[in-house]
Amino acid sequence: MTPGLLVVVVVLALVMAFYNGFHDASNAVSTTITTRSLRESTALGMAAILNLLGALLGMLLLSVTAEWALALLGLRRLAESTAGAPDVLGAGLIAIMLATLAWEVLTWWIGMPSSTWHSFFGGALGASLAIGAAAAWNHLVEILVASLVGPLIAVVLAYVVMQGLLALARNERLGVAHIRFAQTVSAGAVATGHGLSDARLPLAVIVVATSVSGLSAGSSLTVMSAVAVAVAAGTLLGGHRIIRTIGRRLTDLSAAQGLAAESSAVISMSVALFGLDSPVSSSHGLASSVVGAGVAMGPRHVRWPVARTMVLTWLATPIATAVLGAALAGLMLEVAAG
Repeated sequence: MTPGLLVVVVVLALVMAFYNGFHDASNAVSTTITTRSLRESTALGMAAILNLLGALLGMLLLSVTAEWALALLGLRRLAESTAGAPDVLGAGLIAIMLATLAWEVLTWWIGMPSSTWHSFFGGALGASLAIGAAAAWNHLVEILVASLVGPLIAVVLAYVVMQGLLALARNERLGVAHIRFAQTVSAGAVATGHGLSDARLPLAVIVVATSVSGLSAGSSLTVMSAVAVAVAAGTLLGGHRIIRTIGRRLTDLSAAQGLAAESSAVISMSVALFGLDSPVSSSHGLASSVVGAGVAMGPRHVRWPVARTMVLTWLATPIATAVLGAALAGLMLEVAAG
């Protein structure tokens, strides 16, 4: 891969890390901000620090290799088909990240939470087809299934947790102060989990790009630190449109509902990360858990048109980014050939 192309890939990966924090990570404290358990500046600062620490911890615990990165990103077939043509792989990576970023900006603009992982996998599918590599169709099926099954599990889990909190409140075993403190802790856990999970995505892109360029810098502490700082910086700025959707548009959130939602999100993220070792969407988990906590108060407490739009956005994510990825990759190849 030429030095210029490598620089573009690395810069885009860091931009993606920043926007991931801006788009997704700030959602971790959306319920805490809405219920006023913490001031917005305090909540975002806490989320940024814990994202930074979670990202560094998660990356340092990894055995970072090119094979690991390709497997995580679902790019093995694309790498095999472009063996000996690293610039084509570089163009594919750029197309995938541009498609991912375009969709992230669009979903932020309309205030809908969405998964960066799903956006990237969709873009990878489209770019692979445009370049002539065998597409990983199983990834698309898995993503669509996960977009339905995962949120349903989160809804049920949050419903159960909320019912338990209501029972404790009725028995006067749980006061408002206890709930607010526990909600702050659970929000911190969601932020840390986001860092553990999502920092792997931009790191893996950089590892792939540097590896095909004959460099080993992708696994260096400097690169890991840059990725972690980018995620934390994005978190600190906060994606306020999506915070509003999760905290206010889906339901009128109470502190107890916020605690139930965050606790459920932490449980689902932990199972995916440590039990299944698979990418996990904190946006899907938290937003679905907010719906479940709302249902526990009564179905009328949930604004179902907003929830329906959210689910349709999740289903559209990999399909839309696949189309974008294919178009961008095809355009880049035509420009390079011309």
